[in-house]
Amino acid sequence: MSDGGILCSVGQLGNQWYLENFDPITDIPSGAYLSSFYSGNVNAGKIQEMFDYIKQYNIIIHPERIFSLDDIQEAHSYLESRTGFGKVVVIP
Repeated sequence: MSDGGILCSVGQLGNQWYLENFDPITDIPSGAYLSSFYSGNVNAGKIQEMFDYIKQYNIIIHPERIFSLDDIQEAHSYLESRTGFGKVVVIP
């Protein structure tokens, strides 16, 4: 992570809910941010609020990239790369 970067912790798997040997005070550079997303905080009201906001401000929503199932390895590589951004869709 570099100065001014944003790190969002989501989707922790494997029955490990914390990061070993991680000290946010020393490991996050000055000017960078740590955020998180917990799907347990999502409910129908919040989702409707998001849809209302999208409609009110005419926000165009689209996936960053679309891959075929045959290209699943490329999709994973893209998401893990430094150029990967946003969400992707994989179509069978």
